[in-house]
Amino acid sequence: MKSKKKLAFPHVMVLLVLLTMVSCVLTYLIPAGNYQFDDNGYVIADSFEYVTNTPVNLWAAILKLTSAIASMGTTYALLFVLGGMVAVMISSGAIENLVNYSIFRLQDKSLKVLIPCITVMMSLLGGLAGNDAMITFVACGMLLAKRTRLDRVAALAIFYLPYITAQAIGPTVLMILMCQEMSGLPAVSGLPVRIFMWVIFTIVCVVYNTRYALRVAHDPSKSVDGEILQMDGEEVEDSASVKLEISSVLSVVMIILPFIIYAWGSSTYNWGFEYLIGLGFVAALVLGVIFKFTPNDWAKRFCEGAAQMGPVCLLIGFSKLISVILADGQVINTIAHSALLVIQSMGSSFSAIGMFIFTTLFNFMMPSGPAKVPILMPLFTPVADVLGITRQVLCTCYQLGDGLTNFLTPVSSVLATGLILSGTRYSKWMRYALPYALILIGISAVCIFFLQSIGWTGM
Repeated sequence: MKSKKKLAFPHVMVLLVLLTMVSCVLTYLIPAGNYQFDDNGYVIADSFEYVTNTPVNLWAAILKLTSAIASMGTTYALLFVLGGMVAVMISSGAIENLVNYSIFRLQDKSLKVLIPCITVMMSLLGGLAGNDAMITFVACGMLLAKRTRLDRVAALAIFYLPYITAQAIGPTVLMILMCQEMSGLPAVSGLPVRIFMWVIFTIVCVVYNTRYALRVAHDPSKSVDGEILQMDGEEVEDSASVKLEISSVLSVVMIILPFIIYAWGSSTYNWGFEYLIGLGFVAALVLGVIFKFTPNDWAKRFCEGAAQMGPVCLLIGFSKLISVILADGQVINTIAHSALLVIQSMGSSFSAIGMFIFTTLFNFMMPSGPAKVPILMPLFTPVADVLGITRQVLCTCYQLGDGLTNFLTPVSSVLATGLILSGTRYSKWMRYALPYALILIGISAVCIFFLQSIGWTGM
């Protein structure tokens, strides 16, 4: 009997290569267009004009791969250092000790308490100053899933979904600060409303993640992934002998502390990623002292964690390449201009929702929020002023539109990283994350409509 070959969903790398090819084709099919920019690098409204097409063929795209990879050097440094930091902690057994002790103390209520607590913690970090490096926490999710007999999807969702969701409405993340600056609004204005929306989003995330975990724990056949993780043949520690180690508590504090300090520094002193990289490296050194590793032992553990980021960095380079192709082909501005013509024909409240939806769809092609701000915000602002959309609502539309599809688009280097670290298939993840995204998009649309209806200015 010849076994039939099953159709496997493409690997993330395959998807990115295919999207690279599609991007090249789009540069031939979509007319090229450009906006003029002012001295500050912002787009001048009503300056769009069609220009001669500059299509990018596949060979030219391949040649651009070097510059695309090189341009992400800071991101790579961040991932290498924080990947090493997390690896030092995980290899110490601190996470296993904390999980085992929590399960021992909570007994059958462990998942009902653990997952909400972790979700709120990650959401808080993401809402204050979330950044791409937080994806390294997925390694902790894998240990938690093994100990509690969950699947890979749960391991990714518990640590990734909360912080990436919080970035979509966080009151102090870089995205909203950039939008408010370009819109002439005070930094961190509209704080009460954003905190209220953050609470709603976090509650939804808590309920969604906890409900799925409990369902899988009760009936493994309900798993989206179809495979329950186990402890890799390791002996499970006897619950009666589980004791909470002070070193384990200190290690968690040292892992979280760099992000808290960076959140304060970035909002107060405009710190860049170099500060987070430095704080992460110092935290890794302190962890070595806490667990009394020898210098060679510490270096081995740190380098092993950093090495795991190698394939991730390659995928990030390909993700960047897609944005480079669309920019060099001069089709990004044409897409934005065409969408704005449609949005202008709607009423103010529905136009606000239209801007949110357009940014959401645009994010599938260009997931880098800061890179889109200089392109879209100068275009949105005059349209919003004409239609009576408040600047605060406009900034919220952009932030939500940019954030709520970051955990869906295969072009996102952060999602690609999470899929690799957890070993989750993209198709399985979509089955889990798509309904969640639709729920949040629906809530966002209602909030935007209401805020525009009352003329929210956040002042």
